[in-house]
Amino acid sequence: MTDNSVSFEFSQKLVGVQRNLYSFILCLLPNRSDAEDVLQETNLILCQKSKEYDPEGNFRSWAFNIARYQVLAHLTKRKRSKIYFSNELVETLASEEFDARKHQLSQRALQICYDLLPAHMKEISRMRFKEDRSMKDISKAMSRPIGAISGTLFRIRQNLIQCVRLKIPLLEAENDL
Repeated sequence: MTDNSVSFEFSQKLVGVQRNLYSFILCLLPNRSDAEDVLQETNLILCQKSKEYDPEGNFRSWAFNIARYQVLAHLTKRKRSKIYFSNELVETLASEEFDARKHQLSQRALQICYDLLPAHMKEISRMRFKEDRSMKDISKAMSRPIGAISGTLFRIRQNLIQCVRLKIPLLEAENDL
């Protein structure tokens, strides 16, 4: 084994936390592509620091802590972006115990609620959040004033928040059956 190689035990632990690590990062970053990039950076750092890891320690906590710092570093680089979370918010979210089951329930509730949106709201939210298009571009594409698009996005967010809050307990009850 060379100095740069990672032990089999370490690599098994790393592979074992990938899904939860990605979900954790995705909770802190609004964009899947950014989350994937940060996951790769986190994995690289974890491998580089593999010799520093104490096999008797909590691997998951150690990995999540490194991921948290990578998210903060990523946000610092992206401050010029139109949407970003403050470092304080990320610290607060990251300090809470990450619950993959709760995250999956939230994602499922969000998908259900998104599916319930009227077609025009789905179209506007797809352009804004999935395609990352500007308000001006959406306004032009929908032949509607920017103010109307902005108001619709506000209503979309409010509808989704309210719907998800109602759906999560129902989904939890389904899982408990």
